[in-house]
Amino acid sequence: MDQEKPMCQCPECEKREAEHQESETMNFAILLALMPALTVTFLSNAGFF
Repeated sequence: MDQEKPMCQCPECEKREAEHQESETMNFAILLALMPALTVTFLSNAGFF
């Protein structure tokens, strides 16, 4: 029952949506880049290294 609201098609809203998508992509890339360090830290703290 998740209905999408009609999106505004004005240039300002489209620009804001594009910036949001770019920001979300960058945040995901940073998270992926940090995963090896987080994994090694967790495994070393758990006593595997």
